[in-house]
Amino acid sequence: MKKKEELPVCKEGDLIMDQLVELTSKGCGCLLVIDDGYHLLGTFTDGDLRRTLKASGEGIFKLSVGEMCNRNPRTIGPDAMAVDAMQKMESPPSPVQFLPVTSDDNVLIGIVTLHDLVSAGL
Repeated sequence: MKKKEELPVCKEGDLIMDQLVELTSKGCGCLLVIDDGYHLLGTFTDGDLRRTLKASGEGIFKLSVGEMCNRNPRTIGPDAMAVDAMQKMESPPSPVQFLPVTSDDNVLIGIVTLHDLVSAGL
């Protein structure tokens, strides 16, 4: 699991274009949208970026991450087993490449990526 300084975090009011470095530099394929209390508000993925760019064109320069993020991402708790994370990633309606790890009160703790799980031998 990646933690704190390794996490690709941003605020919901941040402009998408201002967060491109964060989106690509942390190697997770997403942004984790948080509030001041580090509560997870949503996620914004590489795929969301491509879909937004296709739909909005140059309008993407004016959009905030909060306007385009997924407000109901799949998450997992810090005590879950790796196999549970893999099953959750593969579950319908479509597979995902990452799971934010959150506490019971939705505070962001970390992120588990499919690459992490494969590297661990799952």
